[in-house]
Amino acid sequence: MALPALLRDTLSIPVVGAPLFIISNPDLVIAQCKAGIVGSFPALNARPKEMLEEWLKRITGELAEYKAKHPDKKVAPFAVNQIVHASNDRLQHDVDLCEKYKVPIQITSLRAPDEVVPSAHRYGGLVFHDVTNVKHAKRALQSGVDGLILVCAGAGGHAGALSPFALVPEVRQFYDGCLLLSGSISPISARASRHRRKATPPRRTSSASSTRPARRSSTPTCSPACTATTSRRASPRQASIPTIYPLPTRAR
Repeated sequence: MALPALLRDTLSIPVVGAPLFIISNPDLVIAQCKAGIVGSFPALNARPKEMLEEWLKRITGELAEYKAKHPDKKVAPFAVNQIVHASNDRLQHDVDLCEKYKVPIQITSLRAPDEVVPSAHRYGGLVFHDVTNVKHAKRALQSGVDGLILVCAGAGGHAGALSPFALVPEVRQFYDGCLLLSGSISPISARASRHRRKATPPRRTSSASSTRPARRSSTPTCSPACTATTSRRASPRQASIPTIYPLPTRAR
């Protein structure tokens, strides 16, 4: 399986920055894309809805200018997360704006993205859909999505209950396209240890003349590459970034 052409030569590492509710904004998205990872934000973060056009105009303009000035650098495309649900009364408005500004990637959540896929494909955009089980994966593929985001146990936001070690091979039984994987990518113990060290000040001795360094936790932590790929759409305490896994197809 190969990555879509849009992602093949534009990424420094195969990572998608999660669309974080409230937190993700143009500043963060632009910085992520300039670093060579896909930056994303929920369309609903732009409030009121008229602000979405301002965000899209700024992101597309600044990235185009940056790519023109730095032709040798990998500049990743950006993505907009659409909540495909009856409660989202601005969905069509947001989809239409994404088509107007030719947003490279749309990440869809909840219901199957029947309204989003035709719009994105009209201008050559990609649609990746969140799924938590095989049933939802098959339904998303019926809509014509370009890839699946397997939201597994340990992910933030609309978290699934399945282990990635179970869901990935199940999906590979019927789909050999692009998968994005989130959830349980770094061990919980490592994340907890990292949070404890941030919250706890260094221990000090009572003697002012003591030079003994503060005792460090003996709990092993994961590498920066590992901690950068935990779960998606989590809270600020759970840095959430899904990783693209161009996994091999199963033996035929």
